[in-house]
Amino acid sequence: MNIEKIKYFLVGIFGSFIIRFLFSTMSIKEIPDGYSQNLERQGKHAIYAFWHAHMLLPAYVGRQRNVKVLISQHRDGEYIAQIVQKLGYSVARGSTTRGGAKALLKMIKKIKEESISLAITPDGPKGPRFIAQSGAILLGQKTQYPIIPVMIYLAKYWELPSWDRFCIPKPFSKARIFYGNPIMVPPKLEKSDVEEYRVSLERALVKLGNEAERMVDDM
Repeated sequence: MNIEKIKYFLVGIFGSFIIRFLFSTMSIKEIPDGYSQNLERQGKHAIYAFWHAHMLLPAYVGRQRNVKVLISQHRDGEYIAQIVQKLGYSVARGSTTRGGAKALLKMIKKIKEESISLAITPDGPKGPRFIAQSGAILLGQKTQYPIIPVMIYLAKYWELPSWDRFCIPKPFSKARIFYGNPIMVPPKLEKSDVEEYRVSLERALVKLGNEAERMVDDM
């Protein structure tokens, strides 16, 4: 094992430990309560879409479930892959917008064969921040899984000086996960239709974020 692989391995071990410890101290609720578990019990699959800056909480809540996480193949993605694998996820490496249709179709075939849900950050891996890319729409089209907008609320957090202003929640604080209405993408789309659904997903996440801000004031 070379130095690079050792470094990735250690980041996976320590990163997953820190995530488990951090979130175990917090008050976490899903709204609606038990949404993702209910889908799994019914044997239904979905594409969960949340912003790149907020990936830590979904990574904790969805661990040890039948979900595959889509992670890009760039170098930083390897660190994320190691951590989420240690949390109990399976990982799909690749891009929904790079590498051509052949790579995308191969990934979709594997996802459907394994009969699993998928988690994706539509503004990742490099932004722009809070701007959805078309990859989630193409996945929804080809898999015929509903795209579930997911919004994270953190009462207290640190914000990193990264492109996405990555959020790390503070221990013993409050966190909420909001699930929006499913977006079903038809199997046949024109290019203009892809853009229409991309904008719909982006707007749904923004709207859900605004609703979350209002709702938490009453909790």
